Amino acid sequence: MGFLFRMPGLIIRSGFLGPPSIPFLFFIAIPAALAQPLPDQRDLEIDKVEFTGNKTFSGGELQDLIQSKPTPGGISKFLYRLLGEKFGSKPEYFDPDRLEADQKRLVEFYQERGFYDGLIEGKYRIDSSDQSVDILFAIDEKKRSLVDSVVFRGLRGIGEDVAEKIFKEPLIQKGMPYERASGSAEIRRILDILANNGYPAARFEYDSSGAFRTLSTGNFLLVFTLTIGKKYQFGDVGVKVDPPRPDITDNLALRQLDFEPGDVYSREKELSSERNLNRLGLFELATIDHASPADSVSSSKIPIEVLVRPRPRNELSPELLVSDENNEFNLGVGLGFTNRNFLGDGRLFNARSRVRTQSISELFASPAVHDTTTVGSAEIQFQILQPYLFTRTLSGSWTMAFNAQKQKPYILYILKNKMGLSKQFATYTYGSLDWTLERVRPEFLTDSVKPEKVLALLREEDQPQFNSILTLTLQRDRTNDIFSPTAGFFNSIVLEESGILPKLLPRIRLDLPFTQYYKMTLLGRWYQDLTSTRFNILALKLKTGYQDKYGESRTIGVSIPLNRRFFAGGSGSVRGWRARELGQMPEALVEFGGNFIFEGSAELRINQFRGFGKFGFIRMDNIWTVYFVDFGNLWSDITDFRIRDIAAAAGVGFRYETYFGPFRIDYGFRLYDPKEPRGRQTVFKRQFVGETLSGGVIHFGIGHAF
Repeated sequence: MGFLFRMPGLIIRSGFLGPPSIPFLFFIAIPAALAQPLPDQRDLEIDKVEFTGNKTFSGGELQDLIQSKPTPGGISKFLYRLLGEKFGSKPEYFDPDRLEADQKRLVEFYQERGFYDGLIEGKYRIDSSDQSVDILFAIDEKKRSLVDSVVFRGLRGIGEDVAEKIFKEPLIQKGMPYERASGSAEIRRILDILANNGYPAARFEYDSSGAFRTLSTGNFLLVFTLTIGKKYQFGDVGVKVDPPRPDITDNLALRQLDFEPGDVYSREKELSSERNLNRLGLFELATIDHASPADSVSSSKIPIEVLVRPRPRNELSPELLVSDENNEFNLGVGLGFTNRNFLGDGRLFNARSRVRTQSISELFASPAVHDTTTVGSAEIQFQILQPYLFTRTLSGSWTMAFNAQKQKPYILYILKNKMGLSKQFATYTYGSLDWTLERVRPEFLTDSVKPEKVLALLREEDQPQFNSILTLTLQRDRTNDIFSPTAGFFNSIVLEESGILPKLLPRIRLDLPFTQYYKMTLLGRWYQDLTSTRFNILALKLKTGYQDKYGESRTIGVSIPLNRRFFAGGSGSVRGWRARELGQMPEALVEFGGNFIFEGSAELRINQFRGFGKFGFIRMDNIWTVYFVDFGNLWSDITDFRIRDIAAAAGVGFRYETYFGPFRIDYGFRLYDPKEPRGRQTVFKRQFVGETLSGGVIHFGIGHAF
């Protein structure tokens, strides 16, 4: 998309329309030496490239634009000659023609950002003794052109509400520096607003639009001319099921649409309706189609056709399970059955049986699951999902499950009945409310604990409980990818309460003890592409959580269930420790969890093997190198928190991207261990190889650590 750029006696195509020509008002100074190169000039290596006078843009930004690069170091050139360009970098030689092209490229860059009267002079100096050349770009930016005024034509009759949306937050305003890219973005913004408010045929008129630069001030008058066309409404909606299936009724698809016949046409609502259909779980593919609107057609209604391809109604699927549940690598098998459109109304019925273990080698060597070295779980689950509950943005679920969770010191037998509501509040905002009735019975393995250290705790823990738990979850997800985000953020808050319903309704509660407690968990993740080419990604995470008993539970001998506690360490936590092995409490109590957690991470994810092609069946482009720093700890109570108790770890890892998310390998070592004796807590006080590196931890996982 472009924008016609007019001057007296000169016509230039600016960045709105297409590739710009070089205006003669921006002088390019090329030394005479460029016209008469020395015979051996192209054999000279470029020692350095410098920029002077660049007040607005950094040297790094300008260096990325040009082809003349400093020659790499001797080691890199040696590896290049020995192993090729995949392992080293070739020497960079001086080329006068390339220098001239670089000058023109810099001129275009400055013009596109409003500098039309500047001067760029390319210079070079030859060092005959070193057979090298230094390049200098001397830049005199001069005055930057601003936007004097903006005029819109052709918007009459669009209505006050549409006009308000267009003029409320413009991308271009009076007094802003003139940039061609901003003009193109403003055109797209206006056309999107029109397309979402009944004008899908609106178009930008290039020939009668322009950016007019005045010679007196050097600033711009911008004229945007549009033809908005006829205002359209959604017409009749038809549903086509391919192949036809009697249980898939038109209503299942129609109620997921964000529009009705007669509504003002909106391209955004059409796309969101398509997403609603594909989220149902009933269809392999769902699309919304219509003929292109034309002003020559007499009708102002656009007929809509919904095309859906149903998934098999009944499906039995064996499962190979790979996950990092509980911050540890899990491997398992399962069998699942799914009935789609269960009893009609779009419901999904799922039945699952799964067995997972974290202790693969110990599992085959151990005589029984009661062995104190194995960790794993077994689960049977039945679930009904109701995707449409009164409204398309509200869904419901009912889950019944029996789960046996095996940790090293104990086994938890959990019987659970959960009913939940999920609400899509906005495009990026989601919430859920769950009510869980949960019976938990622990079984402690007597040879795995020392009674003299944990006797008081065991008296509270070693009893069955029946808890009524309410959980409220709010999430805002602005990340740009589910598996490997490179931009955006994710924030969530989880509030949990147990015990209020049994206290309010004492007649319906069982004789089993229950715990009154509250719990809050906050999580934030942020992502930033440092290169704009998805090569170097900075990822940050912060998490904190607190829980405590209240009411009668503070004084009677009950505790918060073990499966509701916080645990630290592992592949998604502080990676210098194994899962559930980090905690600022006596060592014998760490495996029972804590009530306050604070942790964070920073990762630098680099696609270092981009462009290396394939190595056998491995695509080198899919490999990422990750450098990370983690910090945090777990405490029995928030009153025990001390800054000096925050542990720290660092390490390196690799990711291999697959269609189900990246496969992860991390190696983490301890930078600071608050439990070590004074004088041995930091990495500087220990032997780096013999103690720090040898005591590191290797983690496997699926998906990024956060």
